Amino acid sequence: MICPASPATTRLLLCRGDPSKRFKLIQCSDGKAPEGQRAWPSAVFKRQSAVRLHPSPPSSVSRFFATAGLCLLAGTAVPRASEWKPGEGYRFKALNVSTNSRAGFTSMAASSTGIAFVNRLARERYTTNQIYLNGSGVAAGDYDGDGLCDLFFSGLDSENKLYRNLGDWKFEDVSPKARVRGKHFTSTGACFADVNGDRRLDLISNTVGRGTWVLLNDGEGSFRAVRPLNAKGGGMSMALADVDGDGDLDLYVVNYRTFTIRDQPGIKLRGSTIDGVPQVISVNGMSLEAADSVGRFTLKTNGKIVENGQADRLYLNDGKGTFTPVSFTAGAFLDEDGERLAKPPYDWGLSAMFRDMNRDGRPDLYVCNDFESPDRIWINQGQGVFRAIDRLAIRKSSHFSMGIDFADLNRDGLDDFIVVDMLSRQHQLRHTQLSNRKPPELRFGVYNDRPQYSYNTVYLNNGDGTYSEVGFHTNLAATEWSWTPIFIDVDLDGYDDFLVTTGHPLDMQDMDVTNRGEELKQQRKHTPRELLEMRFLFKPLVLRNLAFRNKDGLRFAEKSADWGFDHAGISHGMALADLDNDGDLDVAVNNFNEAAGIYRNNSPAPRIAVKLRGMAPNTHGIGARITVVADGLTQSQEMISGGRYLSDDEPVRVFAASKPVQRITVAWPSGKVSMLTRVKPNRLYELDESSAVPATDPVAKKPSPLFEDVSHLLSHTHTERAFDDFTRQQLLPKKLSQEGPGVAWLDWNNDGWDDIAVSSGSGGRLGLFLNDTKGGFKKNVIPSLGQASPRDQVALLGLHTSASVLLVFQSNYEDALAFGPALRLHRPGSAKPQDLLAAGAVAYSALCAADYDRDGDLDLFVGGRCRPGSYPAPVGSVILRNDDGQFARDKRHDELLSKAGTVSAALWTDLLGDSHPELVLACDPGLIRVYRNDGSLLEEATVELGLGNRVGFWNSICAGDFNGDGRMDLVAGNIGTNSAYEIYDGSEITWHHGDLSGGGTHEVFESYGSGLPTRFFQEVLRAIPFLREFYPTYAAFAGASAREILGEQKADLDTIKINSFESVIMINHGAGFNVTPLPLQAQFAPVFGIATADFDGDGSEDLFLAQNFFGTRPNFPRMDAGWGLVLKGDGTGSFAPMPAAGSGIRLTGDQRGCAVADFDHDGRVDLLVGQNAGQTKLYRNRLTKRGLRVRLVGAAGNPSGVGAKLRLGTATALGPTKEVRSGGGYRSQDSTVRVLGLGDEMPTRLQVAWLSGRTTTTAIEKGATEITVEEPVQ
Repeated sequence: MICPASPATTRLLLCRGDPSKRFKLIQCSDGKAPEGQRAWPSAVFKRQSAVRLHPSPPSSVSRFFATAGLCLLAGTAVPRASEWKPGEGYRFKALNVSTNSRAGFTSMAASSTGIAFVNRLARERYTTNQIYLNGSGVAAGDYDGDGLCDLFFSGLDSENKLYRNLGDWKFEDVSPKARVRGKHFTSTGACFADVNGDRRLDLISNTVGRGTWVLLNDGEGSFRAVRPLNAKGGGMSMALADVDGDGDLDLYVVNYRTFTIRDQPGIKLRGSTIDGVPQVISVNGMSLEAADSVGRFTLKTNGKIVENGQADRLYLNDGKGTFTPVSFTAGAFLDEDGERLAKPPYDWGLSAMFRDMNRDGRPDLYVCNDFESPDRIWINQGQGVFRAIDRLAIRKSSHFSMGIDFADLNRDGLDDFIVVDMLSRQHQLRHTQLSNRKPPELRFGVYNDRPQYSYNTVYLNNGDGTYSEVGFHTNLAATEWSWTPIFIDVDLDGYDDFLVTTGHPLDMQDMDVTNRGEELKQQRKHTPRELLEMRFLFKPLVLRNLAFRNKDGLRFAEKSADWGFDHAGISHGMALADLDNDGDLDVAVNNFNEAAGIYRNNSPAPRIAVKLRGMAPNTHGIGARITVVADGLTQSQEMISGGRYLSDDEPVRVFAASKPVQRITVAWPSGKVSMLTRVKPNRLYELDESSAVPATDPVAKKPSPLFEDVSHLLSHTHTERAFDDFTRQQLLPKKLSQEGPGVAWLDWNNDGWDDIAVSSGSGGRLGLFLNDTKGGFKKNVIPSLGQASPRDQVALLGLHTSASVLLVFQSNYEDALAFGPALRLHRPGSAKPQDLLAAGAVAYSALCAADYDRDGDLDLFVGGRCRPGSYPAPVGSVILRNDDGQFARDKRHDELLSKAGTVSAALWTDLLGDSHPELVLACDPGLIRVYRNDGSLLEEATVELGLGNRVGFWNSICAGDFNGDGRMDLVAGNIGTNSAYEIYDGSEITWHHGDLSGGGTHEVFESYGSGLPTRFFQEVLRAIPFLREFYPTYAAFAGASAREILGEQKADLDTIKINSFESVIMINHGAGFNVTPLPLQAQFAPVFGIATADFDGDGSEDLFLAQNFFGTRPNFPRMDAGWGLVLKGDGTGSFAPMPAAGSGIRLTGDQRGCAVADFDHDGRVDLLVGQNAGQTKLYRNRLTKRGLRVRLVGAAGNPSGVGAKLRLGTATALGPTKEVRSGGGYRSQDSTVRVLGLGDEMPTRLQVAWLSGRTTTTAIEKGATEITVEEPVQ
């Protein structure tokens, strides 16, 4: 049709959503539409819109045009959009990338974009139903197939809005035509997805109580609703994936509740005991069925009633958009043991995301649940069957789990993930937002219980089906009251950054307001309406949205203001979409009671955008993994549908392309693979599954692990009785009653084979296992240790003097009684032990031996841990001098060692190379202290050696020649960088300790920065009750400093300033030490036991670290991210972590002492690890190249040659030094028979530097596996 007023041009275009349809565009130069035709606005034509006339066969070429308007001004050029160019199995188009900007976002005003949506909710509505305060979301997708992404916003009181993208950041509201308004529906979550395989995006909309609506796209710009799913469900978020492998998208709907007891003052519940189980049987006189309350309540044995959420819903798709519900109890969901669920999980669901967590090609499912409802992690077994993840795969979880996102944070090829909670970054809010927050009820000795803590949990994928929770290390543990977390590479540097929405209409965690409400309730009886109105005592929690930059893979720095993503308000759902087709991801946010946020991404960096054209019915390739390999960087992402909190991204993925890209690989859910090479930056690629080929890569062969778990040879579990340390010291920073066990290798029966000893807690018996010389062990009972130990045995030491003896340390920390023995010597066959040291005011800890005075026999160092009830006040340590087999206190060192502090571990080692062993102490808290030995007397050299300013929580100390220069270096275990102390952003932690209240009790007041308290008000009140007089509210206490809180009493307190948290390696350069942190994986958990040995036989010293600490105080999360870590040394002083698949070590408990020996005489170093209240673990080294076993025969008083140093050598060079020691690491002992790795060069000689000062060299015959060297007679 021709415009009568002017010439016109007619063009035929292909519809992007359906290539079989053509459109005719009519351009009129005068800007007027022909009579009877719709006057299309100029922006519509700009986005390549058209009036559909009739279907026709597809054209071989499709071309898209964009103009400044339907009607062109004379002489105006028509700018053309980038054209799709075909390739084999793909097509691409160039991206128009602006390079005149910097990374970050620009907030686009509603007056400019036309997106005027406001998610309104009247106060009256959430007066009677606070569930609505969970907000609503936003979905992004190109619903009309015109090449521009559109946006759908869910509304609570507001109608839903669908905004059609017109291009150039202009949108129009097409909700009425699209028929998606959902008036009075209280809409929450939303998602675009092609559920019937017709290549048009359908829309799914969740509501509170009105069902889940599937709206099918009719291709005419509107949607057709089908019968709703999830009737009466409190629908929140949604996620879609092909869970049963039939090619279509199935649907998981997360439910919360439609109403809650918190909105029903005066509700009447009746309980009864049925079959011995207390149960709620009626609600307001109605049965549970009639009251729609099946599964709603749990009645505990103490009479407490817990309200539960609703069960979620899983629906299977028939491929045509018809969904069938799946029962939770019919076999589709199995528990951790593979058994059918007895009942549906009635959880407070908020969000869920499908992700192939274990890379088996099947979508697994993570469900985030609020309150005490545990998060559910379902691993897809195939055929639509899910099984709960292993109980130990994830050690703890968030309490108020809001949202989840996955990303490969450290670019190791494995997906990590975050679950967000509501811990504040602000000191004031951390100390007031405490209502409904209780520490988890931990069961002593149970470590598979997955306790919940209120902070963001970040899970690092270990590659073996387990995860290490590293939230505090990442600096993402606290992001305020959070809702939607999203990993996105904002600056396109190749590492995913982080965005999160925050805020809440009412700060319902405010403890002061909670207390005020309780006071009002006590004053008089209130009507139900008055009780509901009390919630408005809580003020709105208006917070900034937050953005963080990924600095190095696992550390994030806040960039909210710098990146323009710091809107202050209340924001809920958030979605990513490329709204301007420049190849980076823009952001849409659904805000509460204010205009939606639209953010343009300004990154100027090169990028590659990827879309997928999947085979029907999964037309967008949902579940496919896209991998982009560039020089030195591999990025991978999965195409998801839904999964955001109440929201859904556009199905496009963006990758950094600053480095040359070698290939793009797509692993489709069908099992096929597409690969694209010759990739160029600043392009959008669409890969087509129809050209994909079956995967041909062979299944990667799993590497054989270095160690084999042979713990069954012992079948031993450490005994530990529960003890409440906090009744004696209310503000004790951690438990001191769970510090054992130590372990030891010793030749108890003098048969030349290493036996095992494991200390016990009170009430248990020491474990002694004799080597049967055939690769096994048999339990042995020491006559003198036949009875259960009355106290914790905290350290062991095997001494070989004239005969083998075993020294056992007993601590009186728990009973605090100054009587009975502290240190006893046990001999084989003797029923009566020898008491070497009596218990007194000090509870002892560490024990090690050396001939420090070089008189020919072994003397003892006894480390003082604390005075029971007075930790961390410094206490003295003791040297017991050996005079002809009789041990006596060396009082010459009493004054020197009285200042040592709270010793956790000790070691004798020759640091100066003069054959005089130095004493090294690890103090917790305190310094790594070094005492120089002049041959008979010690003097402290800590400061002189450069170690005087590193105050830490030093748990352990060990020595080895890590760089092969012949000097003994040190390695020290600390708390690491993944504890709750990291919340203070690197601030020094100060402990003021002493009598805080004047009542005679020794307490610890912890503060950080300028003196702000770390402990919460209710904790401090238990120790200093009169503070209530000065600080009537939580807010008042939070605003006070340590100086103000402690007042004049502060002057009488001792102070410790802790500034070092990393476990470190200390390279000895003769005049001091170069101190560097151990690798990152060593910082994720506290390090206790340390063993040094050449585990892989390459001639360089390696390390094993025993990790974790579960004896934390109630509000301090359990430190459990360690699984036992082997660090491979390179011979230069550097170490690299060995993954569990390579090491074979997977320790799940509270690891303590460890020690090494070649127990089966195969020339390979084996490993023994003790665990507090857990199984003792024995690992046989089975793959290493055989080393040389070296047995020393020393003088009568030191027959094992303790203190001697060994070096293998060739004709021209010597290898690293190995030292024979008695005690070290963490209260444990290695075998005195050392195994020396041979490396690549065959050594020809062994040099031994004896403690006497003599040096011997012994030739090594070719093929020798063991050598015995005797000390020369003086």
